Amino acid sequence: MTAIVIIAGIAGIVYTQATKPAPVGPFLADPSNPTKKDTHWHAALGVYDCDHWMGDSSGSGIWNWPATNSGGSPSRAHNPNVYAGLHSHDDGVIHMEPAVSEDAGKNTTVGRYFDYGGWKLSSTGFTFLGTTVKNGDKCGTAPGTLQWETGKWDGTSGKQKYTVQSGNPASYKLIQDDIVVIAFLPPGKSIASIGDPPSVPNLAKALGKPETAGASSATTGPAVTVPSTQRATTPTTATTATSKP
Repeated sequence: MTAIVIIAGIAGIVYTQATKPAPVGPFLADPSNPTKKDTHWHAALGVYDCDHWMGDSSGSGIWNWPATNSGGSPSRAHNPNVYAGLHSHDDGVIHMEPAVSEDAGKNTTVGRYFDYGGWKLSSTGFTFLGTTVKNGDKCGTAPGTLQWETGKWDGTSGKQKYTVQSGNPASYKLIQDDIVVIAFLPPGKSIASIGDPPSVPNLAKALGKPETAGASSATTGPAVTVPSTQRATTPTTATTATSKP
């Protein structure tokens, strides 16, 4: 009987370990292991308002990060003394560099990035760079609606392939090489027609990878709509973190 109990216990441990979910990046940096992988991820972001890519004085489709701490590191807009583990460097690229667990793994969502920038995002609208839009607001003379899509950078300078999404873009879990497009568009204008966001070339630079010339093979074929539950997760509530240089 004792042997049976021991065997059953071992089998239970083996099963638990075998079915345990794989760790999800990006991971916390480890000062004692400076070569630890997947501690700094990047995703390109584009926000489109009716007829143009949104940006500021940095240029079309790119923007300055709105807050820095005393050490000059990007910080959370609502708490400038706290480092923002999701931020940009005037390039339209979401840099995921978690220094605390609340910014790592499943918590690296588009919504968390918007929150740290002092902006807002939902399934029906956004507040970004001083502009607020919601479904039904006018794009020119017609009521607009929020649409969004995601893609994976294919390593080329050609047009990228996207998947039209549904649901709340704020809940989308970011992955290395992602491209996220959020657009407020008038009737009859498809998100596929606006092309790649200006941040895509900067994604290649952030990744330290050269773009190969030529059009991507992904230029053909219609976009596919899938539920936003794919790789989506609800951001967790932020807790106090320490400042990071």
